[in-house]
Amino acid sequence: MANKIIITLLIALLPAQAGMRDPFAPPVDRCHTAELTQWHYKGSVSHEQRRIGLIKDGGGKWHRVEPDGVFATGWRLVAITESDITVDTGEGCDPARWTWIKEKEKDESMDKPVDLSAGAAGAGRKERLAGG
Repeated sequence: MANKIIITLLIALLPAQAGMRDPFAPPVDRCHTAELTQWHYKGSVSHEQRRIGLIKDGGGKWHRVEPDGVFATGWRLVAITESDITVDTGEGCDPARWTWIKEKEKDESMDKPVDLSAGAAGAGRKERLAGG
């Protein structure tokens, strides 16, 4: 009976000792490719020959990046322009290269139409006050 218990334990622990992963666990994403769509390129700042990109990760954290810089995910910044930013995800990763296009945010307070009739009414009141 004791031998059966020992054999059962050895069979159960053998995959762990051999370095096999749990077949029911999701595979490890060493390339972090699932995160690529969560990052957003918001713009860049340049001075002379230096350009710094401003990007936001999936958690809402802002990052300043420069060419040849390496992200915490292991991605390497290849190119940065005013309109896009490109990273290499790493050897053996699919896709091997990813490009984010600059996203523009609409500022509702700046894009409201001007009500010209309200401005004209206000101007008329000023004239009456000044004239009389």
